[in-house]
Amino acid sequence: MRILHLTDTHLYGDPAARHYDRIDTTAALRGLLARLEGLAGPGSAQDDTAGIDAVVHTGDASEDGSAESYRLLHEILDPFAAALGAPLVVVMGNHDVSAVYGQAIAPGEREAQRQDRVVELAGGGRIVVLDTSVPGAGYGHLEDAQLTWLRGVLGTPAAGGTVLALHHPPLVGATPLLRGLDLGGLDELAAVLEGSDVRIVLSGHYHHAMDGQIAGIPVHVAPGITNVVDPLVPGGEEQSLALSGASLIELGEGAPRVITTVVPNAGDTLADLEKPVYRITPEQVAAILEAAGR
Repeated sequence: MRILHLTDTHLYGDPAARHYDRIDTTAALRGLLARLEGLAGPGSAQDDTAGIDAVVHTGDASEDGSAESYRLLHEILDPFAAALGAPLVVVMGNHDVSAVYGQAIAPGEREAQRQDRVVELAGGGRIVVLDTSVPGAGYGHLEDAQLTWLRGVLGTPAAGGTVLALHHPPLVGATPLLRGLDLGGLDELAAVLEGSDVRIVLSGHYHHAMDGQIAGIPVHVAPGITNVVDPLVPGGEEQSLALSGASLIELGEGAPRVITTVVPNAGDTLADLEKPVYRITPEQVAAILEAAGR
């Protein structure tokens, strides 16, 4: 399987809205896709014509949770994925509203108001989508019913293996702010994944590339499209830059190969790309987490 992994577009229903009063998120998405045009075709940087088996968006598709933002997402990504000959798979994040997506685009498979589903791929592989969003919260959670459903799905292996896609990474965040917005119940999820045919777990949320493992299974976090977090800022501060990124996941024999790119954000209205989209002090981080009950 070859998967184009996108995440965190934070689209708005209002075309005049700007993320952090600065980023045109629609332009950021279109700019990144322009960079990726022809990704799987002859003469591409990957030097093969294996094609893309799926385009997976791992959540925070919308910033405002509006039906208009989800229609805009599909207006942009549906033809892009179709040109690659690949299905589009969309995951829900903490800024998304699963019920609105279900009404505007498609209901969930396990439950109409939750975006849990299985997407079968032409080559015999499959993508299993889990909705980790908690209404009104930034952290992630999986209900017992979701884990029971996942265990049942994984009880029958796919001929080409399984990719699990969820917004909140089953990892420990690299910064205090991200750790306060992590996914809970990692041990319970690991118990379900242990010994399964899951080849890799794909996530977003952190807005920066990161790799790890759960139950011995590789986990990859793709960088954000609306902005990219710098997790190595000294002094306990946290910042994000006007960049966009995406990852290509290649699953063959052996360990997955992950190729990640980060480019200037075409949605930024400022010429100075080194100026942070935001920079937060440790005191501000503590206040944010306290307000979130973390």
